[in-house]
Amino acid sequence: MWQIIQWTFWYGLVSFLFVSKTYALELVGVLMVYPVLYFYNGERGKAKWMKWFFYLYYPTHLILLGILRVMIYGDINLTV
Repeated sequence: MWQIIQWTFWYGLVSFLFVSKTYALELVGVLMVYPVLYFYNGERGKAKWMKWFFYLYYPTHLILLGILRVMIYGDINLTV
């Protein structure tokens, strides 16, 4: 697993320096997931409220990102 993290780090560093800073910052999210998965013990969580939190969070964040897109770029035609 540590090899994957190491290669992803180097790939992100080269991308940051020579390709795209935005893409390299997205790779930080990839690296942040590995410690969480490493400590997962295979058991379900005990917090029942998390299910309802994510039921609300998922559509809410998509709506906010859509509003932000329209605010930044204006009304973009999505058809080809």
